[in-house]
Amino acid sequence: MPAVGGEQEAIMKITKHLIGACALAVGLAAPVHAQDIEKEFEEFKKQQLQEFDEFKNKADADFETFLREAWKKYDAFAPIPAPVRPEPPQPVEFDKTKPALPPVAVKPGKVKVPEARPFVPVKVEVPEVKPTGKPVRRIPVLFYGTTFEVASDAVDMLSLEGNKESDVADAWKDVCNKDYEQLLKDCLTIKQEKRLSDWAYLLFIKQLGIELYGQGRPDEVAFLQMFLLNKSGYKARLAKIDDRLKLLVATNSTIYATPYLTMDGDRYYVFEPAPNGSMGIYTYRKNFADARNLVSLDISGMPGFDMQDYTRELVSANGQLKVQAVVNKNLIDFYHDYPQCDVITHYKTPMSEELAESIYPALRAAVAGKSQKDAANLLLHFVQTAFDYKTDGEQFGYEKPNFPDETFYYPFCDCEDRAMLYSTLVKELLGLDAILLDYPNHIASAVCFTEDIAGDYVVLDDGRKYLICDPTYIGAPIGACMDQYKNVSPEIIR
Repeated sequence: MPAVGGEQEAIMKITKHLIGACALAVGLAAPVHAQDIEKEFEEFKKQQLQEFDEFKNKADADFETFLREAWKKYDAFAPIPAPVRPEPPQPVEFDKTKPALPPVAVKPGKVKVPEARPFVPVKVEVPEVKPTGKPVRRIPVLFYGTTFEVASDAVDMLSLEGNKESDVADAWKDVCNKDYEQLLKDCLTIKQEKRLSDWAYLLFIKQLGIELYGQGRPDEVAFLQMFLLNKSGYKARLAKIDDRLKLLVATNSTIYATPYLTMDGDRYYVFEPAPNGSMGIYTYRKNFADARNLVSLDISGMPGFDMQDYTRELVSANGQLKVQAVVNKNLIDFYHDYPQCDVITHYKTPMSEELAESIYPALRAAVAGKSQKDAANLLLHFVQTAFDYKTDGEQFGYEKPNFPDETFYYPFCDCEDRAMLYSTLVKELLGLDAILLDYPNHIASAVCFTEDIAGDYVVLDDGRKYLICDPTYIGAPIGACMDQYKNVSPEIIR
């Protein structure tokens, strides 16, 4: 059972007391009148709920004290540059006229582990809302082409007098004294039901703030993000940078090209830092008591955005494979706003159902009944020739690995995008394990076949043999490593 925060611990304690009271009531039912039992039980429940409110109010009051104290100045660490991979300016063509050479055993390097802090998320329950008898007023929030409705009465009138410590503390006290539980419940329910990742949830709360206060009040938007993220269990805090309030978020893995602070062993990154902003950051000394979760950059499921179709036809050079790929433009817009993070985050993100349903039937039909060798070669030729090549620098101006759907949306892709796509197709269509081979200036794939197939390969520490398959080596069959990489030990991404 995962650990729980202070409020959840109090709720569990109250629940146990109430259950015990019920048992006691049953045991005494014979000699005591039912009305007396019910009266005593209601009084006991009222007392326990009052104790819980007092506990919650104390946590809010303690945090208000921290906010009101003079904030300390910290010097931010310079942004960690995104890994720059000098990718081949053009894909390499396989020379079919060269005589076949004996297979080469490429020595693998270490297994690449992303800089991620392991943690067990603290479960945060959707809060119960006390009935008030009043109708709940909700405002629409347009978020990546999808409209959500959120109760906003508790924060409608939020207005910071300024960005001094006392202004932030006053705002915290004011919102805590209101019935904000319905607002929090709506946000957490949307997160759960629409499968919003932590980063998507953070962006959703920002959009809620913009809907309430407009683009011209960024301090209020940042405060709302801090308040709701803290109440949702996340380690987020406010900071003052260049006389503006900015949000800091503690993540489970590296965000590149973004200034950060290290506090209590966590890296707090500046959310949407201003270009050439000051590295002097003022913030308070302690987190909110129930803010225990890191903001994860992982995406385990697709967010439930409304569909805005984008269709693209992709055909292999030999015409054997043709698909009509359908992607959700709203999802692409969300991915565009994702921070720069490790390539493994992109690799582990699943393909959307819309895309899979549009391309997999044709691909499955094409490989049905074929040997592993023929099926893998067919898919390899498709990825090699159906997509046009350009480096990230040429297409975007910076290093940007694609999420799976993005490779089917943008007009170009590079070696890492092709390698990730090919490995995914092999896993899902052929049921074979695949890895990425990360060279100093190139990424390829390698597949663990159960058939005996000749070709260049790597053998991992567990003894498993992976045949090199390079989606950027145009025309090359499975088992062909580019000549310049046969003596280079690639890192392994699994």
